Amino acid sequence: MKTALCKVCQVTGVLCTSCERELRTGKITSLDVDISIYLGRAAKDKKELDTVSFKRALYIDNYLVLIFKKGDLRLMLSHGKKIIRDLEEKFGRKVYLVEDHPNFREFIEGLLYPVPVETINIIWLPDGSKETRIVLRKRLRREKERLVKSIVKELRGVDVKLGYMR
Repeated sequence: MKTALCKVCQVTGVLCTSCERELRTGKITSLDVDISIYLGRAAKDKKELDTVSFKRALYIDNYLVLIFKKGDLRLMLSHGKKIIRDLEEKFGRKVYLVEDHPNFREFIEGLLYPVPVETINIIWLPDGSKETRIVLRKRLRREKERLVKSIVKELRGVDVKLGYMR
């Protein structure tokens, strides 16, 4: 599995000078280091997960949010279920997997899957600011709605409002 750390650091759990520099400069966080080490060791024997790229990890609300490169989420869900369960036990939080898309709409659709996104509207307000409204076909639980808003705010820097079709 590809992570922010080199293979040697993933296996040994001790950071080399290059990885230590990335941690000091803020490119990666200590949570990214912990998750990278865990994922590297856990996926060592699973050849199917060799091409999966882990980007970063965040604590949002009561969740551990793991961000993977576009296209890698399906592999992680099909071959890494035990790894995800073990992460939940180790960190004491539910794990939420996110695929990082460069396209905002694809990112939102992946985040909300299986709930279909009807439309995404950007509304320009008179004071010059803008509001992003996402209209969904089905209602989300309040907990998931808060989580989605927090993830979008943290990863994209956009405040969103969720609306529902009648």
